[in-house]
Amino acid sequence: MSNLTHNHIIYANPEKCIGCKKCEMACVSAHIHIPYKEAKKRGLPVIPRIKVIKVDDVKYPIQCHHCADAPCAAACPFGLIHRVDDAVIVNEEMCVGCKMCVMACPFGAIEVGVEGELAFAGRKNHASAKKCDLCQAWRADTGKEVCACVEACPKHALEIIDISLFVENAALASATQILRQRQASCEEPVVPPTPVGTLSAIE
Repeated sequence: MSNLTHNHIIYANPEKCIGCKKCEMACVSAHIHIPYKEAKKRGLPVIPRIKVIKVDDVKYPIQCHHCADAPCAAACPFGLIHRVDDAVIVNEEMCVGCKMCVMACPFGAIEVGVEGELAFAGRKNHASAKKCDLCQAWRADTGKEVCACVEACPKHALEIIDISLFVENAALASATQILRQRQASCEEPVVPPTPVGTLSAIE
């Protein structure tokens, strides 16, 4: 498993999303350790940490952005939300389900409830906050490089990205566009900069 040490998030491309919700099913399976269809057949409660929202003709997956200054963490009156190894994580075992984090999240990416077989164990009606955790436990168990939702998407509409590299590449793309505009008016071609992460850039 990759050691994610930067600010990573799940990036969703609405132009590729077809609304199949396979990302939701994969997310559920990764967190309750039971195939989604089996859980539904058994009547177990499920809470996907990623949700596909449809607005008119646009389908868009919504999930936690693992904010640098996470409002959910600031809102938790018991201090049970922390950044752990690149992800903003809820201590679900201690969570009392007060929903303060739900109201603080600007993306609507947190839900309080029970899920899987754990829903029928422990104290009565024990609900806790559920949000994307970048599949930390699932990736550790399976050795996967990406999150379950990313792996499951048939249209590759989801990817896990390093925000710092994303910003650098966006700047390089902007510079490349300017250089190409200059190239169109120059006799000699202008060589664009090399994107971050390529072999030549590392060398």
